[in-house]
Parts: sequence; structure tokens; C-alpha cells
Amino acid sequence: MKRLTILIILISQVIYSQTPPVVQQDLMSFEPGELIVKLKDNVDAGITYAENGKAVSSFNIGELLSIEDKVASSNVMFHQKGIEASIANSEKMKAVYMAKGMTNPKDPLTMKNIFVLKTLNEQENIQMLIEQIKDDPNVEYAEPNYIYGIDDFEVGDIITAEEASKMSTTNSSSTIEVNDPLYSSQTNITSTNIDDVWDQYTTGDGSQVIAILDTGGDYTHPDLAANTWINAAELNGVEGYDDDGNGYIDDIRGWDFINLDNAPLDDNMHGTHVAGIAGAVGNNGIGIAGAAWNVKLMHIKVFQSTGQGNLTTISEGVEYAYMNGADILNMSFGSYGESTTFKLALENAYSTSVLVASSGNDKLCIGPGLCPDGKVSARSYPAAYTFVLGIEDSAASYDNYDTDGPIATGFPVELLNYEIQAPGSSIMSTIPGGGYATLTGTSMSAPLVAGGLALYNEQKPDDSNELLFGSLINTSTPNADFLAAIEVEPTPQLKVISSVQRDTINGQNGNEFLEPGETIEILPLIKNYWGPTEDVRVGIEFAEFEDNTKATIVQNEIQIGSISAYATLQDLEESLKITISEGVANNVNIRFNLTVWSGPDQEYLSSPTEIVINVKNSILLFGILSENLTLNPDREYLVSDNLILINNTVLTIPAGTTIKVSDDKKITLNNHSSIQAIGNKDERIIFKAESVYWRGLSINNSGSVQSDFEFVEISGISEDYLLQFGDNVVFKNCLFYDNNTFFGGRGILENCNFYENNMIFVGFYGNAVENISNTNLINNYTNRSSEWFNQMVSYDSDFNYTNDSETSLNIFNNYTLYFPSRQYDLGGMNDQSGTVNGANYYLGSSNSTIISESIDDALNFSNTSVVISRDNLSLIPHSAAHGIVWKVEVNGFDAQDEY
Repeated sequence: MKRLTILIILISQVIYSQTPPVVQQDLMSFEPGELIVKLKDNVDAGITYAENGKAVSSFNIGELLSIEDKVASSNVMFHQKGIEASIANSEKMKAVYMAKGMTNPKDPLTMKNIFVLKTLNEQENIQMLIEQIKDDPNVEYAEPNYIYGIDDFEVGDIITAEEASKMSTTNSSSTIEVNDPLYSSQTNITSTNIDDVWDQYTTGDGSQVIAILDTGGDYTHPDLAANTWINAAELNGVEGYDDDGNGYIDDIRGWDFINLDNAPLDDNMHGTHVAGIAGAVGNNGIGIAGAAWNVKLMHIKVFQSTGQGNLTTISEGVEYAYMNGADILNMSFGSYGESTTFKLALENAYSTSVLVASSGNDKLCIGPGLCPDGKVSARSYPAAYTFVLGIEDSAASYDNYDTDGPIATGFPVELLNYEIQAPGSSIMSTIPGGGYATLTGTSMSAPLVAGGLALYNEQKPDDSNELLFGSLINTSTPNADFLAAIEVEPTPQLKVISSVQRDTINGQNGNEFLEPGETIEILPLIKNYWGPTEDVRVGIEFAEFEDNTKATIVQNEIQIGSISAYATLQDLEESLKITISEGVANNVNIRFNLTVWSGPDQEYLSSPTEIVINVKNSILLFGILSENLTLNPDREYLVSDNLILINNTVLTIPAGTTIKVSDDKKITLNNHSSIQAIGNKDERIIFKAESVYWRGLSINNSGSVQSDFEFVEISGISEDYLLQFGDNVVFKNCLFYDNNTFFGGRGILENCNFYENNMIFVGFYGNAVENISNTNLINNYTNRSSEWFNQMVSYDSDFNYTNDSETSLNIFNNYTLYFPSRQYDLGGMNDQSGTVNGANYYLGSSNSTIISESIDDALNFSNTSVVISRDNLSLIPHSAAHGIVWKVEVNGFDAQDEY
């Protein structure tokens, strides 16, 4: 008789995702009915340029991507000058990434062929549509039109224009006389030694243009009007005509990308306040003094009065800023949703401008991993980018922060960091209508740095962005110190940040496993965090207390060349060399210290960087196995590459054997091959990841060939099937734990434990089902949709549920993230019918009322006609399964029901 088994998981405790709500909100906040698609550069999308330079196209992108029935319109982003500049700058940006230490940066993208699509149905599932088209060979990427926001800020004292006009103008606590009446409250200026720059160098000569991308600016404010950027070509041109050909008509003082006009006035407060910090007119006897007294403020309104704006608008604002000559871009906003389109616009701007952004006000560390306070880390963009100066508030407990400082990074590929600190609490500045107010937030920290950079650029116009970064970072205490940054003489700051190990010389196998007897080449990657230097040399020695009999240092010093400011250097020809001694055991680490310096006298000698050589002395299994093989429990085995069994091959694994699998590799059984893994309770067989994760077992056989797994532990699998198997696979007395994956197929599951797995789906189906019995599910987690998670389903080939199962299953404290209000999820029972015998399952409670009510909730939640028999509900675990602590009473109350 065909058998059917349904397992309904009890959720006895609600666990929510650890991702902070503010991060979840950003990731799910995007314009409804809109998406951004970049076609590959080689796709001819029929793009031409209008007289004003705007890219236009009548190309049917919906038809190209087979979504024509969903697309209402499509428009090309950006202008001719911006697109052509991005093409010219793309290779330069790759060189910048390499100079900053990014290993193997991808081929740079350009701003060509970027479309904004609007759907016919505003309720269209944008994420699903992106999934549908992202792998199309014509598509470079697709993403939502994310909504960004100005950082939350706290409003303090407000001074009206009338009150400000009556205030005394005699005050100064600086080294320079300043007659602005509110200057005495501007400790942010003195904390960063900007006042000393005024005294000794400049208060600004008007040559620097700071673009304020924000909620607009009150350019009529008496403290801002004289410093507002003026587009002379439009001011002196013909009204109603695009005199400078930049695509914007009469953009005399900037542009309003929200209302699409030439009056970017502030209807929020934020943008005007930010502008005043950077560049309010100084020493004019009213209000405050900006960081730069004489500077040009380009007001670019990209946020609504609510403080929200989408990334297409912001990206176009960035393009406007740098194409119209902005030297510095201030971005007092951010999002945890990263946009490739926005990043492309910023990369292009970086070629001509210094980029400054606030880190955010959510008290989250940049990461990776957990923050010191246990919160999950998150990255605020654009501040986190390596080519953007990310600004924290030095005296705050509210700001997003970088735990490893401005130089080190836990992101070896993206090199994410926040770099600079500056005061942002209770900062006095301008507000619309001629008044002033104190606001708090990293939004107030960023423009102080932007204004200070205007002074820096005037004094050191030839410094590259990288040298500027180095001078600011290496003179901070912890606030940015602009006087010190201007006066300092950059010196090299050298460090070994990583290394490559090769086993390819002397005719060695080059399998990337470092084995006894091999001579290993070590190629260090050097980062210079400041001034340039020549004759860079690197040395190697054993780490302190290391056993130097494990290896011999063959080449202890190499010369690798010269290095420029804030750049990286790696010589792929010259290498340090060591030889691993014969007989070193498997998985033994050998520690070495690498140091770097300049010249024969070891100038600018770095502190040691420890590297670890991990010796592999395992028997390697990889490739195609076509002959029977029996393993030896006294040896360790490593599946170093994908292993495929074919042609009736039998892999026999004796009790006590451990098999490790390298990251991203898997074991596949084809063509009637099988595994005979028979352990016992004292000598289990172990399958585990060598390092982080592996991709599991895929048993694709059917028919009479049977694979047997008894007393086997399987752990560390992710991103693929834990076990995907056909007919005649038997698991008895097995333990599955710490897997982040699926588990499904045909076969027998008997007397097994599932413990602390993530995203577990257990499905047994088809005519070959024999039995699922006496199994415990303990503390498993899932975030799968209701169709797939928390179920163990057996059904016949016609998908008919039956009630003849003799299964006995125990379920303990299994958690879901998506449907916390449901204690059960019937999942695959949707639209099905049949009767399930509830007596076959112990559902984690000794209270029949609790069990019955929860079953009712689940049945109401699922679209199903399944009937679950309530007769003889099991109130204790089935004894045939493995032993487990199943009940704890506290003061007479059952903890599993009460708590």
C-alpha cells in the first residue's frame, strides 16, 4: 500500500530575525511599480541624445526581457556628458580600487544603458520581477528604486530671524576675531582646529564649490545668499533657454529634482542647516560662521519635505553636481539598501570631486558580524564606500560607527569603512526663513568636514583624493584636525594586509593544498596608508614561540618596488619562500610574521602581520570515482574538489572515519553507484565542512542499488541540498545538525535526530516511500515561505494524503521567522485533502487543549481540506526515538507550555 506521512511542526516559541528593524525597513523601502535595469554595454538599446544632452530611447526593453506585458514605460537615466565620462573613467576607477587594496576588482561598469521601468500594475511584485530578469544574458543588473532618507536628527533650540538680528556681535573665543553673534556656541569649529586654519592660512577664497545634496537650501537666508553658487551662463543667458547645455533650463542656483524646477528651496530645514555648517558667510556680523567663510554652495534638492527621496533622483543629483563643477559633494543621508546605480554615479563623481557622507544615527557598527553590544551590524551607504569619507560624530552614543577604525577593514573585497570623526551634537546653524537652530546627528558632522575640505583644497590643490584621505585620517585626534592635516608632511605608513600562498614551483602539484615537503611561495600584499616611498621590502620570520622544525625559511626577504600614497603593492614574481618539513601532521598550523619597510636601513618598519600556513596531510578525494574504494578509519580524508561516483561504484566507509569536504564542494552519486557508511554508537562516521560550508550529498540513483547510512553525523552544509536522493537510501540512527539547507527525497528515515538546522525542509515522496519513524526534531529554525518550511511530508504519486502511516515523531521547540503567530504550518498540505492521525506525533506539549487550538490555527491558516484526528493525541514523546530532555517543570508549571 502506498504510504503517506505528514509532519506538522509545533512552534513553541517566537523568534524574530536579529536584523535591526531599521535595516529591514530600508531593504524593503522602494518605489512601488518601479525598477532599474542596466543592460550590458554591448546591447544596442537605440540610445540617442537630445539637444540638452538627455539620453533617450524608443527601445522596447520589455520585449527584449520578455516582460512586455508588465511594462508601462521605460526611460533612460543620465545625460550624454555623464555617460561618456563614466566610460572614460571606468578603468580609472578599477585602478583606484586596486590602489586601495581591493583584490581582483570586477571589470568596471559604466552608466550606459541604464533604464527606469514602470510597471502597468503598481502592485507588481518588484523583487519577483527582478528575479525573473536578472539572469537574462542582456542584463548587467536589476534592482528596486530604493528610497533613501536624510538621517533622523534631533531639533534643539530655535532662534528666529528677528531674535538673531538683535544679538550682540562681540564675541570670540578663537585665535581669530569673529564677529558673528552665535559663533561662541560653535565649538565644532574649535574642536577641529578650523579656527586655526582661518588664523594661519585662509577663511576661504570662493574657489571651492560644495554641492549640498539634500532637502534644498534657503538661498535667500542672509547668512547663505552671498555664498550660494551661481551658474553664470544661465544668470546672464536667455530666460527659458538651456544656455549652458547641461540639460536644465535656468538652473541659476542649482536644481530641484523633486519639483523639476530651478528653485531648490528647502521645505524641511535639514538642507539649509547642513549648508550653513559648511559655508555660512563668516565675519558678517550676523548669525554663525561656516567652516569656509567664502565658498560656493550648490543647492541640489533630491529629498521631499518628508526627508525621503529615491535613488534615481539622488543619482541624477550626483551627476548634476560633478558635471557642473562641484569640488566636494556633501551627502548627509544614507540607507542600508545598497544601489549599484547610485554607486556608479558616485564612482564617476569621485574622478573630479571629494565625496563626504554621514554614517547614520542608529548606533550600529559597520561590521561584519555582531557589534560589541550584540546587535547585528549593518552598512550605511554611501558613507561605507571606500572612496567616500564616512563621517561619525566623535562625541555621540547614537551614531553608526566603525569598530576597527578608519584603516583596518573586515571587508577584504569591498574595503568598507567610516573614516573620520567630527562633532555633530547640538550644532548651531541656519534654518529657512533667516533663523537658526541647534540640530544633532551625523548629518551635522559631515558638512563640517566638507567645509574644512574646501580650505584644505585651497592650500593643497595638488593632493590626490587618496593623499587627502591619508592626511585627514593620520592626523585625527579623534576629531578631524584640519590645521594638522594641512601642515603635516606625509610619511609612509606601511602594512602587510594579506598574502597569497602558491605551491606551483619545482614541478609541484599546484592543488592549493600546502603539503609536507612542498616549497611554498608567499606573495605579500602591501598597503601604504599615507605618503609615497621607494624600495619597499618585505621579510618573513617564525612567529614568537613557533616550532621552527615544522618548516625551513628559504627566502627571508624580497624587494618589490615603489608605492604611491594610499595605494597597494604586490609583486607576483618576487616571493618569500618556505619549505614544509616532511612528516608534519594533517591540519597543523605554522605561524609566521611578515614585516614591510623601505630601503636597506628598514625605514618606516611596520608592525608584524601574522600569517598562518595550514598543512594538509589528508588523503584527497576528488574528481570521478569509477572503481570501488574502501576508506581507512585511521586516516583523514578531504574531498578537495567535487567528487562524483559513477558506474555501480561502491564507496565503503568504515566506522570511525571522518570525511571533511572543502568549501563549496559536494559529493554526487550517479549511475547506480552507492555509499555504504556503517558506523556504530561508539564509532560514528562524520561528514563535516573543512572550513565554512560544503554543498552536500546528491544521490541521483533509482532502482535496486541501496545506499546505507547508519550512525552517521552530517553537519556544515549550506546553500544546496543537504541530501538530495532517489530510491533506496536508508538513514538509521543518524544526526543532522548545524546545516543551513534543504533535506529531501525518497527513502527511509529511522531513529534519527535533526538538531539546530536552519531553513530545514524535509520531504519524502513518491512510490518508494517506506517509512519515517522514531525521529526527533530539536531546535530547528527556518525562514522559508509557508509552502516549504516546517513540514515532513510523504505522499503517493497522485498527491493523496492517507491516514495509514505508522510514523512516530517528536518535535521540540522548532522556530519560524516568517509566521510567528502560527504554531503549526501545514505547508505542502495546501489545497490537499485526507486524514492525518495526530496520535502519531508528539507535538511538544503535554496539554491537549494547547495542541488542539494550535492545530486549528494552522488549518485555518492553510488552504487545505486535510483533517487531523484529535483522538489519543500523544502527550509524551514516543519512547522508540532517541532519548532527550523533553519536559522541565518550574514550581509545578510545565515550562514548555508556560514560557
